[in-house]
Amino acid sequence: MSHQRLSLLTVGSLFAVLMLLYACGKDKYTSKPQLKFLKADSYDVAPGQLITFRIEFTDKEGDLSDSIFIRSDAKGCAASNRTFGYPVPAFPATTNTKGEFEINFVNGQFLSGFVPMPSPACGRPDTTTYYFWIKDKAKNVSDTISTDKPLIIRN
Repeated sequence: MSHQRLSLLTVGSLFAVLMLLYACGKDKYTSKPQLKFLKADSYDVAPGQLITFRIEFTDKEGDLSDSIFIRSDAKGCAASNRTFGYPVPAFPATTNTKGEFEINFVNGQFLSGFVPMPSPACGRPDTTTYYFWIKDKAKNVSDTISTDKPLIIRN
């Protein structure tokens, strides 16, 4: 076996081991909460329609307890942009916690158990992207994630 081929095999093997270590480390729980947007039940929301966002979370200490924060960003209608907190439901705090948030809204109406999503403020449907982040008891803040595509919020 030539010296050049042996060097290529060594470099290739080292690269493969490093990639494996990186891939294994990616799923580790961290003190900084991690969020991942999974889906929205609909991307075209009529007045009075219910909408649920599904977001996966992980946290090393399991101390998520206050609110998940949400910002709406309506393209071309700054009056529809809002930031608010959505209460995190109580769950047993364990280390290496993984779960899923279901964030429920209703468009333009009050309905028990759902957060009212204000109707578009500019007199036309809003093309809106939603952003989410969370802070734990130790004040660690997750990265901000967003919906995978904008929603049409109708009035």
